[in-house]
Amino acid sequence: MRESMPCATLDCHGNAGVQNQYLLLSTLSSYVLITIAMASSKSGMQDVSLLEHVAKAQCLNEQDEHTLQSILSLRARNTSPSYLDSDADAELLLNIEFNQAVRVRSLVLQAQERGPEKLRLRINCSAIDFTNFEDSEDTQVIELKADQVSKEGTTKFIPLHPTKFNHVNSLHVLINSEHDNTRIDVLDILGTLVHATKNLSGLAQQED
Repeated sequence: MRESMPCATLDCHGNAGVQNQYLLLSTLSSYVLITIAMASSKSGMQDVSLLEHVAKAQCLNEQDEHTLQSILSLRARNTSPSYLDSDADAELLLNIEFNQAVRVRSLVLQAQERGPEKLRLRINCSAIDFTNFEDSEDTQVIELKADQVSKEGTTKFIPLHPTKFNHVNSLHVLINSEHDNTRIDVLDILGTLVHATKNLSGLAQQED
């Protein structure tokens, strides 16, 4: 071990300036990448409504007069008198497909009355209905409080699990309540596009 010490000492003295410059450049490079990522995140990666990226939306057990399409037709948060209402019982099953992969961060659900009380969420299923919904596990289960879905006051966001909805092609939500029927006046899905996050990652790699 002692025989190697002079070499280590010589290397330390002879290349100290080069090593310090390399460490400084590496630190500056990392700082620049972090700064770019944070700036890009603030400017372009904020959560937005994903309704404009909905390719197909279906609801099972909806009333003919009060459908999911009636509150999503404008691809924006509903402000019209239209609302979604369940038919035979309190359950509603929403099947929503996107035109590209998205990251879903939160939901907005509002009801003037008889609002949802429980959500069971799944992602990326095919041909899901009431008969086969139990064939797979829930991605997340959410018990809702009355003020989370009330139309009164400020809009309440229902946060989703931070890592389980990072690559969503389709979102499936089984909605239930203790009412005879469940009503929804407003539905919004908030998040980001997956490709936007990939583009940001590519920018960081180019800078590196």
